[in-house]
Amino acid sequence: MAYWLMQGNISHWRIRDFFTDGHTATTWTIRQHWKRMSAGDGVAIWLSGPGGGVVALGHVTAEPHFGTADDPYWTGRDGEQWLVPVEFAQHFVNRPIGREKLEGDPRFAHALILRMAGGRNPFPLEDQEWAAIVDRVPPAGPQVVATAVRGAAAGAAAVVTAGASAVKEAFRTAVG
Repeated sequence: MAYWLMQGNISHWRIRDFFTDGHTATTWTIRQHWKRMSAGDGVAIWLSGPGGGVVALGHVTAEPHFGTADDPYWTGRDGEQWLVPVEFAQHFVNRPIGREKLEGDPRFAHALILRMAGGRNPFPLEDQEWAAIVDRVPPAGPQVVATAVRGAAAGAAAVVTAGASAVKEAFRTAVG
């Protein structure tokens, strides 16, 4: 079994809509390593840009193939290309495992994505690099929201606002 990191960009993949709408499977465009990838290989999704990092884990569901992608959540994937089908078991788009956390882990510090961020998908991961990611996956379930409240009128408004935010986040976490 091999492990792969797929880099994505929210300007080309509507990842939040994809997961919010209940999807778990898609095809990913790959530019290399199609002969080395196989069903069952582990996959981590890395969102590029500020606030990015690893946001989902899954696996390859079938052998890569050359074809045309048909997924409304993707843009800019015209014509035939190498594709690999993947399915995600976990996603944590709103709580990514940030680049800085992974850079600070000696198991991940020399990962190809850190040395060649402009490289082509997929990026192979060593066993220890995969472990550094898996060890940092946020726990599933609702998150606790705490707020400090000062002043009676402002305090009541802050509690209502914090409560609404907590409910939204709990719902987002529960469905994703």
